[in-house]
Amino acid sequence: MVDSAARTSADAVARANASGRTPVVFIHGLWLLPSSWDRWEAVFEEAGYTAVAPGWPDDPDTVAEARAHAEVFARKIANASFKRQKGNAGVTEIAEIPGRGHALTIDSGWREVADKALAFVQRFVH
Repeated sequence: MVDSAARTSADAVARANASGRTPVVFIHGLWLLPSSWDRWEAVFEEAGYTAVAPGWPDDPDTVAEARAHAEVFARKIANASFKRQKGNAGVTEIAEIPGRGHALTIDSGWREVADKALAFVQRFVH
């Protein structure tokens, strides 16, 4: 599991590069923190990847801090769409997992979803 001090973008990139392992990047949405990926990071790290879950600028470090300073989230803007890079075919796959909610990082059943995501990565990352 990655501690909060290693969550800054620069630290996370340096850690991933130093590991020599394939990085997997987890991005959280609004009203969650990078720590919401902690269990997923452990699954992917155990499988031999380097997990990176950077926070948004000025994300609180803990849930307690987030609750105490919820106004930080009110200043966030909507995520920007990604521009497709020329020549990058990318890989997309839709997997239906009945009975799973939107908050896949924290809902019960998260492990089933994490395992399915890990299997996807293992199929396409060499």
